[in-house]
Amino acid sequence: MSAGELYAAFRAVAQGTPSASAVIGYDGTASSYQALLGAVDAAADRLAADLVPGDVLGLAVDDPFAFLSLYLAAARLGTVTVLLDSRLSAQELEHSAARFDLGRVAVDQAPPARPGAFAWSPVGEASLHRSRALTGYAHDDSVVHCTSGSTGVPKGIVMSQAAIMARVRLWGGELNLSPADVVLCALPLAHCHGIDVLTLPTLLTGGTVVFARGGQLTARGLARHIRTHGVTVMSGLPVMYQMLTAARGVPPTALRTLRLAISGSAPLAVATQQRFLERYGLPLRQVYGLSEIAVICFDKAYAGNGSIGKPIAGVEWRLEPVPVRGAGQEPLYELYVRGPALARGYYRDPAADAEMFEDGWLRTRDVIQADAEGWYIRGRQSGFVNVAGNKVGPLEVEAALRECAGVVEAAVVGTPDAESTERIAALVVADGAFELGTVKRQLSGRLLSYQLPQRYQTTTALPRTPLGKIDYAAVKRLMDSGEAAVT
Repeated sequence: MSAGELYAAFRAVAQGTPSASAVIGYDGTASSYQALLGAVDAAADRLAADLVPGDVLGLAVDDPFAFLSLYLAAARLGTVTVLLDSRLSAQELEHSAARFDLGRVAVDQAPPARPGAFAWSPVGEASLHRSRALTGYAHDDSVVHCTSGSTGVPKGIVMSQAAIMARVRLWGGELNLSPADVVLCALPLAHCHGIDVLTLPTLLTGGTVVFARGGQLTARGLARHIRTHGVTVMSGLPVMYQMLTAARGVPPTALRTLRLAISGSAPLAVATQQRFLERYGLPLRQVYGLSEIAVICFDKAYAGNGSIGKPIAGVEWRLEPVPVRGAGQEPLYELYVRGPALARGYYRDPAADAEMFEDGWLRTRDVIQADAEGWYIRGRQSGFVNVAGNKVGPLEVEAALRECAGVVEAAVVGTPDAESTERIAALVVADGAFELGTVKRQLSGRLLSYQLPQRYQTTTALPRTPLGKIDYAAVKRLMDSGEAAVT
């Protein structure tokens, strides 16, 4: 694939519909396709004076218009772009610059200079810090998504433009996106869900992307964005839909322009699906994917029971049995996938490559159960709890807990136990109806004996990552610390 194919696809759309709105920023300002294309070309001219194909640009920009201008400009030039969270501190950005061999980092506003520090590149400057000679990237590498992984050590998921274009075309086709669509993006553009799943598929079909800061949104704020801009497609975290189903003052008609409501990046509670359908009359479908390949499964037919559906077109898959030991337990499988949207691997991390990639297949490390209506994620291989030799999926226990009276949310982890290797601990967000004895009785009818939590603690809110996912490492630290009540 030529270095500029992503840019060429965007330019063709922009030239065909120059006056149409491409993006609507955080402040509500609309920018046309013509304006965005002009900004992309201007940014490419600036970068071309200091970059050559194979140079590496770190992109830590919050403003959507500026981000997309630089992202597409780099795609035009064949420059490798490493997507960094704009919320990182200067020290964290410097660490990422060293880890991924960046020659420069574009930021919204440069931190104060200090001796020996990295040279920053505010997005408005005409020239950038000179790059170093680099050897870690292949000739067709284009974009690197950064992920902390389970250890907290940054990993870079390396993709070609061919993989990016495959993601855009496969998902855009699955959703039947058109120029009439207005898509709400309340996720960071540095995240796969924000850029590969929401923004690029919309722009390359001529639609409009409405940007909102997800971490600052209330239910009324979400409804206002949808109503004001006539949003037709919303894809966000489960917590956004939880807010919409629980909020007062948001009438059922507030979301009437939506044709698709999609939840991803974290498990979705069945109760949230049901409440959303009852309140707004619209199915809430679940999507499942990984940054290494983007979307894998989509509940397009809407089972409404927590299913992630089946793999989308263009994703090959196979299921490998996971050994289980408990009487009456349904078969478990680890999911392997491959396809044109798959990343080539991790940047300078052969151990991670060996762990996750096997003969062209991605080991998702996610464990699923399957039935006629679809697949169900039961947890990560590394997150399964070993209770006296029985494998227990935390997500299955969490789903059962959420069905109990007085339980709003729950996070389940394994804690050390001398007799059975591990035991199950549950951190629960409870309301006034919560009564531990009642919850235990209800769970006993829904779970096998070894799946029942042995430790409980209530809290007002679950710890979350900046993206809004449950921070299981923080939950485990809390439960391992002994501060949690043993019941």
